[in-house]
Amino acid sequence: MSSAKELLRRIETCELPHPAYLKLFNLLNQRIEFALEGFASRIEWVIGPSRVGKSMLINSLARRYPESRVNGIRQVPVLVVRIPSNISPKLLPKKVLTALGVPLRDKTSGELDERMYAQLRLAGTRVIIFEEISHLVEEGAKVPPRAAGDWYKDLADVLNVTILMFGVSRLERLFDFNVPLGNRASAKLEFRPYDFRSSDEQMAYASCVRSYADLFRDGGWPIELPFQELVTQTYLQNGGLIGILSRFMQELATQMVYKSPRPLTLDDCRSAARAIKSAGHPDFSAFKRSDVTPVELNLAHAHALETDNMSVRRIVAPQGAG
Repeated sequence: MSSAKELLRRIETCELPHPAYLKLFNLLNQRIEFALEGFASRIEWVIGPSRVGKSMLINSLARRYPESRVNGIRQVPVLVVRIPSNISPKLLPKKVLTALGVPLRDKTSGELDERMYAQLRLAGTRVIIFEEISHLVEEGAKVPPRAAGDWYKDLADVLNVTILMFGVSRLERLFDFNVPLGNRASAKLEFRPYDFRSSDEQMAYASCVRSYADLFRDGGWPIELPFQELVTQTYLQNGGLIGILSRFMQELATQMVYKSPRPLTLDDCRSAARAIKSAGHPDFSAFKRSDVTPVELNLAHAHALETDNMSVRRIVAPQGAG
């Protein structure tokens, strides 16, 4: 394996314990621990734009509680279920059964629900993580939001399982259409991209860039750009979305696979940036000019949020400031 391939592997498997990720991980991990100890069920829901890091968070939580076998019976304390687009009422319990590895049989929705309850009890499942659950409330969804909400509320109540829901901002509609579900659930949790207007978030984002830059340097491919310029240029492309930053770094390593180790230039970064989809503002391309203005950075962040219908957060100036 070439040094660039080794670098690419390290980047692909790198999970950055950055502050926004850790805050949610610690809170949700606590909820999981409570559920496994037999406390009352909870419904938690996390919204955030695509590529903010929701999948990494889900994978990290699930790996912490692996499945096992007890007396030959599969035990799945934490189950991850991905909701596809165009989900139907009958597919909801089927997706849970598929995630459990249970063979499917043609049954009515009610019979499938009962089979699902029985299999979840058998597997000792205490927490179910639903990924991409906002598909339930997208245009053309086959499950009415009120009915979908009732299904999840019943699932939590019948089995006393904790449910963690992950999706984009339209997931909020599921709770708007079903007041009992909203009353049952905790307040929404937002997984937002880093906002460069906040000095703390700016530092947090820069620490992620530093982690990747160190991987390149240690692999024999130091990035020549001044560090602060690398920070602002990548932010211009991703608006604070760490998933897009990771994708850029993967592409930068990929383009070096058949080359000998050397310092990476502005042209190398520009080539990698062109090869992936930007989440920043379309009027301001990354790595085109060395000077990036605060207005351009703010527009990049706003565009990353608006793509998923999230609003820009109002930042209140500290007391005594200007």
